[in-house]
Amino acid sequence: MAFGVIGSMLKPEFTSVAESVLVQLYQSDEIRQTLIPLKGGEWSAAYKFHHGGRDYVIRISHTDENFCRDRISSRWSSPELPIPRIIRIGRHQDQFYAISPFVSGEPFESLSASDLEETLPRFLSMMRVLQTINLDSVTGFGSLTAMGQGAFPRWSDALLDVCNDHPDSVMHGWKIALEEMPETQQKYNRFYAQLTRLVPYCPEQKHLIHADLMYHNLMIHEHKVSAVIDWGCAMLGDPAYDLACFALYEPWFPAFTQVNLIHKMQQSYLAQSQENHIRFTERMIAYQIHIALSNIAYCAFSKRKNDLHDHITRLETILQETVC
Repeated sequence: MAFGVIGSMLKPEFTSVAESVLVQLYQSDEIRQTLIPLKGGEWSAAYKFHHGGRDYVIRISHTDENFCRDRISSRWSSPELPIPRIIRIGRHQDQFYAISPFVSGEPFESLSASDLEETLPRFLSMMRVLQTINLDSVTGFGSLTAMGQGAFPRWSDALLDVCNDHPDSVMHGWKIALEEMPETQQKYNRFYAQLTRLVPYCPEQKHLIHADLMYHNLMIHEHKVSAVIDWGCAMLGDPAYDLACFALYEPWFPAFTQVNLIHKMQQSYLAQSQENHIRFTERMIAYQIHIALSNIAYCAFSKRKNDLHDHITRLETILQETVC
C-alpha cells in the first residue's frame, strides 16, 4: 500500500493495536521498532513497518468494511491501474487490521504543475482503464459492499439515498447535527431538490468508481501511477462521477487549473464513445451536488464549520455558473 505523508494525529490505541498485531504475527518484539506512522484515511490509522527485507503497511480501523472493499477492488488491478493487494485482514480485540505491501509515491494532488503535466498521459490512461472495466457479472449499483456487489438495485436509488442518515453508518447522527443549523439545513434541502431534478439524466451504467481519488489515494512515482489505494468509497455506476470529484475540488488545487486538468479529463472521457456525451453537463452537475451533499453531512457530523462553509460556497458557485 502506498502512503506518502507522515501523519501526526494518530490515536494511541491504534498504535498499541498495530504493535501487538505485528508482535503476534511475526513472533518478534523487534519488528515494532520499525513502525513508522503514516498519513492514513479518515477512519483509520496507517503505519509502515519492515520485515524480511521488505516494507509493508498495516492499517487499523474500527471496521473491516473498507479493507474488504480494498481486497475486492484489487481483482481489477492492472499495470495501468495498480491496486495493491491485501495480504491479510484480521481482528485484534475490538479493532481490525489489514496488511499490504508498501509502495513508494507522492500524492497526485501534491504534484507541481510541471510534474503534473508530465504525469498526465499515464494518469489519463489510468482513468480510461478505470472507466471501462467490465462489471457485467456484478449485481447492483452504488456503494460497493463487503461482498463485492452494489448496495442498491439502481444507480438513481444510490444517488438519492444521500439524504438518509442510516443507523449503521459511521456518520450516524449527521441529520440531527444539521438540524441545529437551520440556514445550512435549508441550503442542503435546496441542493437535494436540485439533485432530484437531475438524477433522471444519470444513466444506469455500471462501472467501477473510486469516488475518492485525491487526498493521498492516488500515488505517483517518477511520473507514473504507482498505486491507487483506499477503495472505501468505491461505487458501481456512471464513471463520470470520478470526473465530477476532480471538477468539484479543482479550486483547492491550483496546479489542476494551471495544466487545464479538468478539461483534459473530460476530453479523454468523451472521446471514448458517443454515449458518454449524452446529458454530460447535467450528469456532472448532479454528481458534484451529490459529492457536496455527502461532504456537508460529514462536516455537520464532525462540527467542521469552516469546511462546511467552503463546500456550500463551492456548490453555490457551480450552480450559479451552470444553466441546466
